Amino acid sequence: YPADSFDFLGYCFRARLSRNRCGKYFVNFSPAIAPKARKSIYAEIRDWHIPRRSETSIRLLAQMINPVVRGWVEYYGAFYKSSLLFLVHHLDRLILKWVRRKYKKQGGNLKRAKRWIKRVKSRHPELFVHWSLLRAS
Repeated sequence: YPADSFDFLGYCFRARLSRNRCGKYFVNFSPAIAPKARKSIYAEIRDWHIPRRSETSIRLLAQMINPVVRGWVEYYGAFYKSSLLFLVHHLDRLILKWVRRKYKKQGGNLKRAKRWIKRVKSRHPELFVHWSLLRAS
């Protein structure tokens, strides 16, 4: 076979390790998010300027990004959901930067800002769509 993978509709089809119902691993030719689609997602998130939106509340921030992130999760997470973990970690880093900029007391200390986000996650686990993605996978 000359080509090991190909891109189609934002998915990259290539050989991946899969697990059957009995728990045994096998090599499967399956789709996951393509590198080009990943780059375009990063570009769109960059255009949102999340850390600079310190005038908005966390609920407004969630209302702004949730519909788009939900669409990405439903579309690209249909086959290989763990390939979207980059999205979860990237958004969490940006929200951490947002907290440090908005709330100066937490912002001075990285641990304090992380604890603040952890408290918000425990009180409102469905606030951001990508938080529920971590629990579901």
